[in-house]
Amino acid sequence: MTVATASIVQTVLEPGTVVRTPRYDEGKNTGERRAIVVGLWNENDPKAGYKVWFYTLGAPSFAPRTLGFAFVGEPTVVGTVDDMSERTLIRLHRWLRDLDQFSKARYRIQKAGLRKRALRLGQ
Repeated sequence: MTVATASIVQTVLEPGTVVRTPRYDEGKNTGERRAIVVGLWNENDPKAGYKVWFYTLGAPSFAPRTLGFAFVGEPTVVGTVDDMSERTLIRLHRWLRDLDQFSKARYRIQKAGLRKRALRLGQ
């Protein structure tokens, strides 16, 4: 008798990945929105979920609930910050420049913005 086992390979999303994921406000699902993965919820356990920033709602903070949590199976990858326009990257970097806890995402956004600027200026 042969037993078949299914193996699921779970990849960990990098900071700076743009995803669509449900947003919850006071326990209510307000629908799927675009968000940027800013890191793992628990650095020691990649299966615990992700910290996400719903950047279309404004600067990252918990007061208007622009920061949130996404379970591992919820996010659908739609791209990376490298796919965004230079104008959007500048706005995102301004919002993140004073927040040290998002340094990986901030660095990736800054790098993408500088690369877009160099292309625009022909350097």
